[in-house]
Amino acid sequence: MTQPDAVGDLREVIGGIHPPVLDNGLEAAIATLAARSPVPVDPHIEIVNRPSAAIETIVYFYVAELLTNVAKHSAATRARIEVTQPEGRLRLVVTDDGRGGAAGHGAVAGGGAGGTGLPGLADRVATVDGTLDIASPPGGPTVITVDLPLQP
Repeated sequence: MTQPDAVGDLREVIGGIHPPVLDNGLEAAIATLAARSPVPVDPHIEIVNRPSAAIETIVYFYVAELLTNVAKHSAATRARIEVTQPEGRLRLVVTDDGRGGAAGHGAVAGGGAGGTGLPGLADRVATVDGTLDIASPPGGPTVITVDLPLQP
């Protein structure tokens, strides 16, 4: 491997850990994800105290994965992202108007089956003392709520 290849590979790894778009803040990063979504997304971000870089990165990847799920599985025509900070925590709520029936109904706090899909999200959120709640009755809507500390 040549030096330019190694540097490019390193940049890709670093970008996967901390996307450069987060340098402009979580609001800008989520707006970018929403703009790229094939399903129209309405983002509402109310952040008073900027969370740690680790929490911002987690939220960024959660939003990316949840919007991918909306596009692939929900048959939704619209989605909404809300980020707020109740009681000194960070709350992410992703709602879609799709058909519902997402796997893992009900409250999930780390009891998932391992690394992929909604159970994987539950496992990952539990590692930073967060919770994941999934409400997705047949016929919809699906509402996924992630509650995280501002600092890991």
